[in-house]
Order: sequence, then structure tokens, then C-alpha cells
Amino acid sequence: MNPAFFLANCERIVGGVQGLKVSMPGLNINDLRDADGIILTAATEPARNAIETSFDGVDVSAGQTDLGSLTFMIPRDYDATVDKLRIRFLAQSAGDTDTPTIDCAMYRKRAGAALTADIDPTISDAVNTNTALADWVEIVSEGDDWEPGDAVTCIFTTSAHDTDILYVYALEVVYFSDLAYYEEDERNDWY
Repeated sequence: MNPAFFLANCERIVGGVQGLKVSMPGLNINDLRDADGIILTAATEPARNAIETSFDGVDVSAGQTDLGSLTFMIPRDYDATVDKLRIRFLAQSAGDTDTPTIDCAMYRKRAGAALTADIDPTISDAVNTNTALADWVEIVSEGDDWEPGDAVTCIFTTSAHDTDILYVYALEVVYFSDLAYYEEDERNDWY
């Protein structure tokens, strides 16, 4: 049986469920690169360090705004008419003086087409300034004409945070796949 037909028929078996929210496998903070294209280490800015006891992450020093870059491909089951792309960071500020946000310059390269100008996705909410609690902040890209197979480069920056270090614990790129997922209420929460 064709897997797509099987998933479509699951709607008849399990009411309201037609798949799952997909986190693109293999993309995480270990894939971030510094401005020179180098994998993040303790010697780069941003740096890959132990940001808490027994927990490595990325820290962006106070006064720095480069959060690194990430390149990935839009998956083959992405449907631009309904799917919504998110780049999510589990992050917090090391203090409550600054309230940084995370921004992204996003570029697309498609077969047979020139590189786009900055697609300018929606900037994140402010990063949590509670020094004990991280929270998810998102870069939102929807209605940006993505097609399966598009190559995407994201250059992440932070707003000014002159006093406090910005900590990033995790990164994920997620989307709803209609081949794999559809739940109207949760999808509506992303509008």
C-alpha cells in the first residue's frame, strides 16, 4: 500500500488525526556556525559551552549580537499552501537587565532560480529574563512561498543585550506536515 494513502485512510480509523507535527531530524544547536562558517566551540562567538552544570549549550556574550547561521532543506512533504515553518530556540537571558529578541535573515536558493533577498520572517518574542527558567522563542516563516527541496540559509542575530549573556539550550526546526499531520485546533494556534 502507498504510505500516503495509508496515512490519508487513518483519518477514517482515528478521528481527527492525519499525521504529526514534524521536527526536522538532525537539526539542532550543534549545526549552528559562526560568522566564518566554523562549528561553534568554546573559542568562537557565539560559543558552545557548559551553560549550566552538566548541560552544554550556546552562549552569546553580552554586547554580541551574532547567534550563528544554519542551512537546511525544505522537506519533500512540505505543503506551502497549508504548512507553517518555525525555527524554535529554547533560550533565556542570564539576567533581567536586557530583554533580547532573536531575529533571522533568511535566504532561499531554488533550482533554476536566483538567490532571494532576505525573506524577513517574523521576529521572535523577547527571550525569557527569568534567570532560572528558559522558554521557547520562535522565528515564524509562513506565506513565504517555500517549496519542497528549497535550500534555506538562516543568519540569526539578537537584539542588543549589553549586560546579560544570552543562553540557548536547544534549537529545532518544525512544521506541520499534511502528509503526516493535521489537527485543526493546534494549527490554528499558529496563526
